[in-house]
Formats: sequence, structure tokens, C-alpha cells
Amino acid sequence: MQVAGGDRELQELLAELGVAASRVEALAGDASSRRFFRIWGHDGGRLVVSLYPAGSEAQVAHDVAVQVWATSQRLPIPRQLGQGRTGIASEDLGDENLEVALAHRGGAVVGSLVEALARFGHCPWQEAPNPPFDAAFFRRELAVFESLAGLAEDPETAAFLDDLAERLARHPFRLAHRDFHLHNLFWHGGAVVAVDFQDLRGGPDTYDAVSLLRERGGSNLLAAPRLSLPTLASACGWVAGWEQRFVECAAQRGLKVMGTFLRLASLGRSAYLHFLPEARSQTLAALAELEAPLALRQAVSRPSFLEGVYSGGGGGL
Repeated sequence: MQVAGGDRELQELLAELGVAASRVEALAGDASSRRFFRIWGHDGGRLVVSLYPAGSEAQVAHDVAVQVWATSQRLPIPRQLGQGRTGIASEDLGDENLEVALAHRGGAVVGSLVEALARFGHCPWQEAPNPPFDAAFFRRELAVFESLAGLAEDPETAAFLDDLAERLARHPFRLAHRDFHLHNLFWHGGAVVAVDFQDLRGGPDTYDAVSLLRERGGSNLLAAPRLSLPTLASACGWVAGWEQRFVECAAQRGLKVMGTFLRLASLGRSAYLHFLPEARSQTLAALAELEAPLALRQAVSRPSFLEGVYSGGGGGL
């Protein structure tokens, strides 16, 4: 059949995968350039296909290897069902992400959520297919917001961000999913399963908990007493001093996320601005606790020019 409005790339991938589609549904994408489709076979079975841009064969092969490795470690991710030169077919987890599941099921999903986080954290990270975080990696991520906020020439901000990146690189490392937020977690088969895991790597022990509790609605839907940081610390086996490490991670991850949302909005993907107020609030709290430079906190606190554009008003970083 003709699929996705005659999408030739998808048709070619399905042919390579040996999938005969009776129905195709385009799914919401992520922050990457991949496109996602739910495919129904003539037998009624379903799978999800991730379609990569032309010329991405090396990236596809890499992501396949990550999925194979993560499956071998029994991490809570979808099963791989096939691969082609331009895409990957995986188990369909349905549409009940954790934001939906928490609204409909309440605290019934929290135990499995903690277990999923702990399974990543307890997995040996040294053999992961991606290289671990280091200070230079953290600093490059911070530079996106620094530049967009016009702070690249501010020496006090630069010194603070340099030090923050170095501190994170000295944290105890665990395996980090890297985007462990509610929209990348699904309730499937009575358990929590994670998608968008291709960038998993060794990183700070509290990193995924920061994503979970400070992004994409997590700060509201998972607030204590539903889920507490001491509960996560116990389940994941964080060593002493995790409270300070969590704040440091929250500052770095928050600035990284804000930079990503603003960069994507500048490319016309304005939907990400919806998540900016929560990220701003949580990042400001972490920066205040770390006594970050006033110029940096002011840049985080004021609405961006892009927010003004998309809301019909003014604004500016």
C-alpha cells in the first residue's frame, strides 16, 4: 500500500524490513531528526519504525548496537524487531507515557518507575557503547545556553560554568539513560519501559533522577510524598553527599535543557517552549543554591525573545 502520503523513504525501509503494512500512523518525534511511525501488519500485529535521514547509515548501525547491548543487560527498553540501512523496527509500547499513566493510574506506577531507574543505575557502565561524560562534554552542553543568553564574554559566568563541568566529572558514575523524563517512559505490560536510550553512557549517579524530577512535568507529578529523593537514593545506592551532587547536576542539566529548547525553537520547533517555564524554575532554584553569578541567574529568569515571538509579544534574552 502507499504509506504516509506516498513517503518513498518509509516505503523503501518497510520493503527492506520485509514488512507489509496495512495501516501507517505518523507518531510524534523527539529532538532528533528521526521520524517515527506505527505500522500495522496484515495479521493485526504492530511495531514502531524509526526512520533516519538519508546518509545516516552509520548512525543507524550505532543505534542498533546500543539497543542490542542494552537488551543484553536486561535494561527496560523495547525489543528490536528488525533493522535496515535507514531505520530500525522495535516493539510498539503504545501511547501511555508516564505523564498519562500517572494521571490515570496514580501512584500504582511509581514502584516500577523507581525499579526502572535503579536498573539503569546498577548496570555496569564501563562497557556501554558510548563514551562516558567528561568535563569537556558537560562544558560544551553549557555553552549553548551561554551563547544564546549573550554571556559568552562574561568571565564570571565562564568561570562558574567551567567549575561546574569539572565538578560533575568528579561525581561517582553510573549508567545514565541521559533523557529519563516522563515522555520517554511508557507503561507497557505492567512495567515502565524507556525509549530514546541511544545516548546512554556513564555519567553522574544522580543525572537521570534530575531529568525525572525536574523536567517535562516531573516536578509536579512526582513531587513528594509520591516520590522522594531519599527513596531514589536508597533504591539506586547513591553514596553519601548525593544531596549536593543532585543540585550540581540539576544546574548543569537545567542549563543544557534550556539551551536545547531555545535552539530547537529557533529552528521552528516552537513546541519545546512549552517545557521551558518548568526548566527555568527548577534551574533557577539550583543556581541559587550554588550561588551562581547574578548575570547567569538573570539570564535564566527572563523570558526569551523566542517566547515573545511565539506568544505574540515581545521579549529577549
